[in-house]
Amino acid sequence: MNLTGNQEVAQAETALIDLCADGGFAAIETPTPLPGADADGEENTSTASPPERGVAKNIDLTLDIFAEDGSRTWFYQDDGVKVHKTLRQLLSPRLFSQPLLTLASEHSVSAVPTRTVDLILAHTESPPPLPLPPEWLDVVEVSGEAFLDYADAEAQLAAEGKRILLAEIHTLGDWMIRLKFVKKDSATIHEQRQVWAHFFDLPGIPFRLAAGGVGFINPMKISRVTVCPPFEGIPETALPLDLLQCIRS
Repeated sequence: MNLTGNQEVAQAETALIDLCADGGFAAIETPTPLPGADADGEENTSTASPPERGVAKNIDLTLDIFAEDGSRTWFYQDDGVKVHKTLRQLLSPRLFSQPLLTLASEHSVSAVPTRTVDLILAHTESPPPLPLPPEWLDVVEVSGEAFLDYADAEAQLAAEGKRILLAEIHTLGDWMIRLKFVKKDSATIHEQRQVWAHFFDLPGIPFRLAAGGVGFINPMKISRVTVCPPFEGIPETALPLDLLQCIRS
């Protein structure tokens, strides 16, 4: 339907609200840039909250899909049984290897080619345990301040036999997120080198959201990863250069 006047726009918005109010998944798409940024001016993927609407007061799960073309789409579900089913499916190692990510309700069916998805955030108050590799103890979203407070955090975890690695991950869709990896400190230099070498071979990179929920990064859509501090086991073929600046369009 082509909207040619304010009255038709209002009718369309009313129809959308009535449709969403009945439950099930419904999508809200926005082509606008991601609002919110850290103090250093870098936009963090999850700093912007999904759009607030009157029908979404009791949402149990909000699914956030970030695409390679820079678009961002929200889906939501308020049925507890369906929420748990959705979370179980998201934890599958085949999340990004399947051709299509299908989201269905009694109102509509949406199909998203996984080759276009950079990352997915599932906002929920009861997130499931993460399927982490054996050497990883935790992966959680952090702000830019974590990089400034790294020394104190490292000293505390070192006393517990743990080690942290801070990573800033950029994707092809110009999305960025910062993560803190907590790992066992007993890894040898060879083991550390293997972890880095196979980082992009993972079917998906899971992590916890600071505000509650879980996220998944498509490794095939990562354009750059910068880690701090430099870890032992860097290949001798690495170019001896320091990161100076990254200009984002």
